[in-house]
Amino acid sequence: MNDFVFGPGIVLVALFVAAGYTIYTFIKASHLERMAKIEKGIDTNAPSNNSRYLELKLGMLMVGIAFGLLLAYLLEKALKIDEVVFYPSFMLLFGGISLIASFFWAKKLQKNK
Repeated sequence: MNDFVFGPGIVLVALFVAAGYTIYTFIKASHLERMAKIEKGIDTNAPSNNSRYLELKLGMLMVGIAFGLLLAYLLEKALKIDEVVFYPSFMLLFGGISLIASFFWAKKLQKNK
């Protein structure tokens, strides 16, 4: 007898429900923020400080992830180990290091202005 109650369909449905709720919450929060700005008389079309240096952050993140993938591949081939644990761990490690480096770089650029 099959004791597995939840099939792959229920997992897929749960994934779509969670994604939909996340999108709904994001839209609702941005609407509430916009309404609060209108009430206070702040220009809603002005760019926020959160998007400053976004290109720098994303670029360094992609470089960090790529470097992590490359280093994991080289380490796997050099040690002749067929483990896939290197790939996600090195991607996260070097992606995080690159985000920390982009933070300090953006801070330095702001100080120079």
